[in-house]
Amino acid sequence: MTQVRTRFAPSPTGRLHVGNLRVAVFNHLFTRRHGGEFILRVEDTDVERNVEGSLEGIMEDLRWAGLDWDEGPGIEGGDRGPYRQSERGALYLEAARRLEEQGRVYRCFCPDEGPERERDGAAQLGCPGGCRWLSDEERTRRLKAGEPAVLRFATPDEPVSFRDEVRGVIAMSAKDLGDFVILRADGRPTYNFAVVVDDVGMEITHVIRGAGHLSNTPKQVLLFDALGVERPVFAHLPTVLGPDRKKLSKRRGAPGVADFRRQGIPADAVVNYLSLLGWSPGDDREILSRDELVAAMDLGRIGASNTIFDPEKLHWVSSQHIAGLSLRALAEAVIPYLDRSRFPLDDEEVAPALDAIRTRIGAFGEVNEHLELLFPPKERFEAGQAELASDPGAPGVLEAVRAALTAVESWEAETLAGAVRSAGKEAGARGKSLFHPVRLALTGDRQGPELGKVLAGLGRDRVLRRLDRSLEALAGGVEEGGHSTGVSQDPSGS
Repeated sequence: MTQVRTRFAPSPTGRLHVGNLRVAVFNHLFTRRHGGEFILRVEDTDVERNVEGSLEGIMEDLRWAGLDWDEGPGIEGGDRGPYRQSERGALYLEAARRLEEQGRVYRCFCPDEGPERERDGAAQLGCPGGCRWLSDEERTRRLKAGEPAVLRFATPDEPVSFRDEVRGVIAMSAKDLGDFVILRADGRPTYNFAVVVDDVGMEITHVIRGAGHLSNTPKQVLLFDALGVERPVFAHLPTVLGPDRKKLSKRRGAPGVADFRRQGIPADAVVNYLSLLGWSPGDDREILSRDELVAAMDLGRIGASNTIFDPEKLHWVSSQHIAGLSLRALAEAVIPYLDRSRFPLDDEEVAPALDAIRTRIGAFGEVNEHLELLFPPKERFEAGQAELASDPGAPGVLEAVRAALTAVESWEAETLAGAVRSAGKEAGARGKSLFHPVRLALTGDRQGPELGKVLAGLGRDRVLRRLDRSLEALAGGVEEGGHSTGVSQDPSGS
């Protein structure tokens, strides 16, 4: 196979959303699978829609997702630029000149109705005013008179067909395309013409994009043929629908990369999930690492049917990726999301605390929600203390547990759990009569994560202080409310 060269060509009209990020994901994985080159190209000729700062945001989003590019803005070198369409005007004019010399295009004096008219095409060959059939003399006369003219492609009167790697051979009548504009009266290229000139100049071998571009492809293959170059391989990804089964789009609230980052969904999880929207690795796997995705990516396993973006499934994929992280890596990832005003944890205390709740975390941003299991809000802690006071066996259990934990040298979950069980034997308590008082004293709740991990996560000092305060409260040694705390404090007062 010729060296694979793909491109991702966003317009700088805003940050990346799930739909166009998915296109970038497929291109990147396929390119890396074949050891090729991935190009970032900016389609910024629609000046009215460009948003200042968007390109920088798009580049930031791609880098966050781990979708590095080999040529394009921000990358030194690359001899097939410029990589912004706004800087490629001379290349479009030169390509148009060559086509005009070959008689493949003609000057048309019909009103230029812009890109929307272009997408609709015409129902017949030629243009509405019959400019295709003007004599050379008449055309020259009108041009000399200063009449504005577009440059229109003379579509050949024969069927147009191409092969799509997803849908097979697609054919249509030339009359369904009509003679389409390639240069507007002001000299600006239309979308289809600019894309083809860019793909030719950048030697793109594979065009992987959304199914919404299928209607553009017949015009583009005609232009590739007219320019005398080999057509790239086309693969049109199935359309992504929202949970409401309607087409997902920025206007319809499609989530963006910024949303994923705000939630704390790992980039690898996002790439993994988006790759599954219309593609399968060929087995039952759903959780794949970046390397596994690259190794498995095959255009032949892309389906043609519409696919559904399911936020709940993304959350599940995210939770599986998080579960595979080391405790140290997870701690480093959640620290930026940690609300230290609520949870007074030093950096070295984060990992043990996380070990108690990690199976509940589906995104890094959920850490504060689940840390409340160890650092309960005031109301829940007070309710737990009140419930503890109604258990006549609680003081004996807590005294025995405190003594056992004081003697523990290695403050690790398994050792701590064993110490609690041993204390229960001394106090003649087991099961609920043992564990409920301990949990209520520490977290204000009978249920929760593994007790050994709760103890390890809270740390020796917090555990002993909470047990002491509960024992004092049971003995009547703490004034009403003295044992409680707001959510911004440890219930032990630490």
